[in-house]
Order: sequence, then C-alpha cells, then structure tokens
Amino acid sequence: ASEGLQTKRISSGGIELMKRYPWPGNVRELENLVRRLAALYSQDEISSEIIESELKTGERPVVPDGGALIPDDLSIGQAVEHFLQRYFASFAGELPPSGLYQRILAEVEYPLVLASMTATRGNQIKAAELLGLNRNTLRKKIRELGVNVYKSSRQP
Repeated sequence: ASEGLQTKRISSGGIELMKRYPWPGNVRELENLVRRLAALYSQDEISSEIIESELKTGERPVVPDGGALIPDDLSIGQAVEHFLQRYFASFAGELPPSGLYQRILAEVEYPLVLASMTATRGNQIKAAELLGLNRNTLRKKIRELGVNVYKSSRQP
C-alpha cells in the first residue's frame, strides 16, 4: 500500500507454501514476489494456487526442456510464442491461474526495464528517454516490477 498498490491477503495455504520455499534470492526475492502479487492480481485474497504458480514460474529454466537453447534468429514475438507454448504445456491440459496477460507483460517488461537501466548505468532519465517513457512512469515500473537499480560510474 505504501507504493500505491492495493493491500492484499494471502490465503493460509499460500502462506504455508511461502514458508516452505527456500528463497534462494533471500529477502529481496520475497519482496519482489509480494510486489508482483499486489501489482498483477486483482483478487483481494491471493490463493495458494497463485502462489504455487508464481513460485514455479520463478524456478522454470529459461531454456526449453532438454536444454536446447532458443535460436538467436527468433523475433521477440516468436520467442514469446515459444515460451507460451511451453508455459501452457507445463499445466498439463489445465488452464493457468487468471491474470495471464499481466504476468506476461511483467515478464517482458522486467528484462526490458533492467536492460535499459543497465545500458544507461542506472540513469533513470536516460533510461526513460531510451524507452520512450515519462521518467515518473519508469520509476513506477521499477517499483512495481521489483527491478534492482544500481548506479555505476564509468569504467576508465
């Protein structure tokens, strides 16, 4: 709520799943999950199914099953289509939890914002210009997506 996001409740089953999760990214990973849940799901109570889906999504490898890399010559659209085919297949004929559109947007926006911030060495004004966004819009996205912003000086 302090970041302009609606306050949510997490079901007791969801809390239990979160307690059992190893949190390899430590507190920052937990913070990012909570922000994502608040930003991406419209429900007042976040179910254990949503928590499970989000935790599994975070564990899924970036490469397809079998370790084959996605070809370099794929367009962004083709790569997203490839990902979505694997994503739907991972639910074994069932539908994923609602809110897929926002989850996919966040999955695309996160690396886009991160790459822009990295390319501009953490300069939010330059990154916003690069993305064609208003500086305040970029700041809001950085918070919502849980992008870590590090300013770095130029290397000699």
